[in-house]
Amino acid sequence: MNHPYIVVEGAIGCGKSALSRKLAEYFDAMWLSERPEANPFLNQFYLNAANHGLATELWFALRRSESAELVAAERDKHGRLVSDFLLEKGEIFSTIILSEDERKLYWELSQKVMPQYPAPNLVVYLQASDDTIYKQLSSRDDATWKLFPEGYLSQINDEYQRFFHLYTRAPVLIANVDDMDFIGNDDHFELLVHAIVNMQGSRGYLNLDETLPS
Repeated sequence: MNHPYIVVEGAIGCGKSALSRKLAEYFDAMWLSERPEANPFLNQFYLNAANHGLATELWFALRRSESAELVAAERDKHGRLVSDFLLEKGEIFSTIILSEDERKLYWELSQKVMPQYPAPNLVVYLQASDDTIYKQLSSRDDATWKLFPEGYLSQINDEYQRFFHLYTRAPVLIANVDDMDFIGNDDHFELLVHAIVNMQGSRGYLNLDETLPS
């Protein structure tokens, strides 16, 4: 595998966990998942974001610091790793969730528990429209997303796009999933694998309209 540490990222509902697991199996790599459902503050946050946002984000920061150690250890062993989260994704969520004073405290504490963290060799950013995200979430058995504050999903999606427009720590392959199904369509998955293996430079793009012949 040309990229021993791959991160699959994207807004809530874009399918990053399922795809990262599939890529880990394909490349015979360790799969590392953030498992947000394990956060004991998350449901409380959805019901009352103002009171539980800081606790929610600090829990994630602590777990990511543990993951950073695991990633570093795996790199030392020259192992392969595919993850469904970026170690610095707190930059995305804290911007939306936390007040200015809370953000200052969050960054002070998070930089103490994770002052340094390894950058991935490649980020696969799953870009999706709000309509695609709502459609995918509606098809799931888990209806937790219905607890989200009004406009939350759209805010998160906008912030993901802003973040990756500016992101420079690692090469980014931007894959538009509005018309691509990497889990249910083998042809689409093969296109993605080909794009990953042949990725060069700091930016790459995978779009169905630009990939398949008419």
